[in-house]
Amino acid sequence: MAPKKKVYNGYALFMMETRDKLLSQGVKVSMADMAVHCKKDWEKMSDEMKENYKAKGKQMKNNAKVGKYTSLGEKVEDVVKLSEDNKSQANAMYAYIDVLLDMQPASHYLPKQKFILIHINPYTCEKEGFYFPAEISMAEFSLENGLIRMFHQLIGFDKVRTNAPHAPTADINNHAANNHKIDVFSMFPNNYTEVLLKIIGFIMNKEVNAAILSDLTLDMPPIYTAHTPIENELMITSSSLFKLFESAVRDAERSDFNNIIRVYHLDKLFMKLKNACYKVKNPGTHDLALPSVAMATDSLSKDVVNTIKTIGCSFHEKLELAHVCSNYFVCKWINILSAHCCRYVDIELVSGRHYDFDLPKTDCTVEERFEKINISKFAVDNFDNKEINEPETLGADSWPSLEGTSANIPKPIWNRPVCKENANGKTITNKEDNFPQPGELKNAPVTAMTGMNSWWKIAGHGRGVISQVNSDNQNQLNDNSKPTSKGRGIFRKK
Repeated sequence: MAPKKKVYNGYALFMMETRDKLLSQGVKVSMADMAVHCKKDWEKMSDEMKENYKAKGKQMKNNAKVGKYTSLGEKVEDVVKLSEDNKSQANAMYAYIDVLLDMQPASHYLPKQKFILIHINPYTCEKEGFYFPAEISMAEFSLENGLIRMFHQLIGFDKVRTNAPHAPTADINNHAANNHKIDVFSMFPNNYTEVLLKIIGFIMNKEVNAAILSDLTLDMPPIYTAHTPIENELMITSSSLFKLFESAVRDAERSDFNNIIRVYHLDKLFMKLKNACYKVKNPGTHDLALPSVAMATDSLSKDVVNTIKTIGCSFHEKLELAHVCSNYFVCKWINILSAHCCRYVDIELVSGRHYDFDLPKTDCTVEERFEKINISKFAVDNFDNKEINEPETLGADSWPSLEGTSANIPKPIWNRPVCKENANGKTITNKEDNFPQPGELKNAPVTAMTGMNSWWKIAGHGRGVISQVNSDNQNQLNDNSKPTSKGRGIFRKK
């Protein structure tokens, strides 16, 4: 038989207090007898005293309420909220992609539209759900120009600063041995603050400093990654980047991260992009060149090892394992998207841009050629350590003004070409990449966006505060760029 619930009301509280007083005097009275014993005193009590007891009883009742939990010990309301947030983010992602690829004239916008692809090889402890970047590759490309810019970073592992689970080394190294070969003993940079700023700087195509997180108008273009038939790469990539964000920023919140870095579904983008290009070649058709996301996932999962001559990663070149490098995956995706879509918009594939990538010889800077890379014996037994040249620094210009603010369904305003129509109906391309809101674009001439925000005018509020790590390579902040006491947290020191 289930136990009776405790009753919390004014009279019950008065009986319990009276019973405690009697017990202190050595008089034992059961609660059943207390109802009769206290009745006369309760009736003689003033209304003000009764209200005080009733208020206390109500407060005790509220405090006694216990939330519902799942079988895993998670609060049901937290699980429901997380599910709703994920659904909202997915809807925002799909709406963004639809608007981005529905701009007219499609024959002009689709070839020039730029996308940023990302692949991460993570330090992984699957039992604990722990993912942290070991290698990050990002590439900006368009159908017209192919590979435009490249970013590559190998990252060292710090168990304390990554807040890794207890004794994760064996699981992480076992996963590394079966996949990317980067184990926890590999000697790579672990300045997570600097790495995070490099990632943000590459996405924005400008150099940044720690003050960027205090800019409430910061609205970066999304980055895309592909699924595999086995793993949820979207979740792994997002979780890895959040762990990096958490290690670099004190008082980091997931909502702040989601407002800064948005990881989107490359498979969905691929399906929509190919179908949009197919309609350019076949106007008026209702047929689809790629009917489902599952078919897009299958195409992106295929191996095209011959598409890369040199991967530009000293670590994996030394191991002769180009096919597990993050550089290989982003270049493979560019090759697949280009091969599927360019033929419909009359674009000829160019060696070195759409296929046969030779990364050290491209215009983009490959980030890491570390001096004296030490590969642990766990990762490889048959290779000796050699000296590698120092890395070239990723070139960056000064920051532009940022456009727009974050919204529930962000409108695609980045990297889009501007076109105008003259009196003869011919399209004239503007050299600038600024772009108006897509809602105003359908079947209408386009004009450049003029509203600009001053990103460097910091109000002292922001999405966490970048951790401060002592490094010879990190720029020192001036007095104007330090967040005030109103910021979300303080600088983390190494």
